Amino acid sequence: MTLRLAPLVRLALPLATVLAAAACGAAKPVAARQAAHPAPPPRIVEESTSGAVIRLNPATAAHFKIAHARAVEIAHHFSAPGSVASDVSRTVTVYSLANGFAVRVPVELGQKVSRGQLLAVVDSPDLAKAISAYQTAKAEEALDDKQLNREHKLYQHGAAPRAAVETAQFADQRARIEVTAAASQIRLLDGSPASPSALVEVRAPIGGTIIKQNISRGEAVENTYLFRIADLSRVWVLCSIYENQLSRVRVGDAAHLKLAAYPNLKLQGRIINISRILNAATRTATVRVVLNNPRGLLMPGMFATARFTSTRPSRHILVPVTALFELHNRYWVFRPVKPGQYRRIPVSVGTVDVPGWEGVTRGLNAGQRVVANAMTFAAAAAQSQ
Repeated sequence: MTLRLAPLVRLALPLATVLAAAACGAAKPVAARQAAHPAPPPRIVEESTSGAVIRLNPATAAHFKIAHARAVEIAHHFSAPGSVASDVSRTVTVYSLANGFAVRVPVELGQKVSRGQLLAVVDSPDLAKAISAYQTAKAEEALDDKQLNREHKLYQHGAAPRAAVETAQFADQRARIEVTAAASQIRLLDGSPASPSALVEVRAPIGGTIIKQNISRGEAVENTYLFRIADLSRVWVLCSIYENQLSRVRVGDAAHLKLAAYPNLKLQGRIINISRILNAATRTATVRVVLNNPRGLLMPGMFATARFTSTRPSRHILVPVTALFELHNRYWVFRPVKPGQYRRIPVSVGTVDVPGWEGVTRGLNAGQRVVANAMTFAAAAAQSQ
């Protein structure tokens, strides 16, 4: 709910002086009618900083319109700064499973890539060592397999004991296990036992935009990420909300966004998360807004302003702006208490976005009557003072 000052007239002098000055202008038509129909002059019965009672003759009082304070339900509106960020659920960090040196990097920061596209080629000594171990294990397996066949034939002809066959079987099984383990090590380093090579190809696991790049050709690759890829077809806007405004928002509320880069572009999102952690230094919490980005105009890091509309409206008491005036640094209204008698009472105001109306936070209830034009009424009351 945007705060603003009502376009009210400020009265700093005592009421009688102010009313007399106003009588020179707005009250002339009323004065003319009173001259044509003489009546007892109006007078201020009581005046103080807490209020005043004013009497008007019934003929004069009949010319003033009366308005009713009305209650309305108004949704909260307020704005907060924010910045565009990638959706974490649509962001992937790409690593190389093998250490080594980048011999080829065919992509660059900010480039759009498709799923499975080649991002980098790494020459890995670790993978080369694993391939060597695999090939050695395969050779030992073949040798042990031949030895087992030989012992079987000898045993069948009575030329070898049963124990020799069992020893050969154990050696053959051990060789198979070592081959399997060596093959698993190659796969763990992102290689292939079917086509052993020390070159590791790093490919994109998803389609999206490269938003971070941590490698270039010739650099060492050692236990760190190479790229970060984000699908920017849907993004977040992270807004900082002061703690006194947190009660005005909830998950599911709408948010209208304006970007510093595209001020004429109108976007709408919705709140999907309200942080439960308050920043002690800024007294703000992060509210996460999600919105679609089909054209890709929104990029991580862009500044934005979010205007929130709460789905929970609050009750406000409204009176016409003309029914209010300011005196002694306070706002007042005239309330009829009985025919020809009015009471000036203080009220507290709070701004609402309803043209021609002002919100009253204290001093009036819904349905109570007030003089619709306070300044004209004041001029008439001051005419004979």
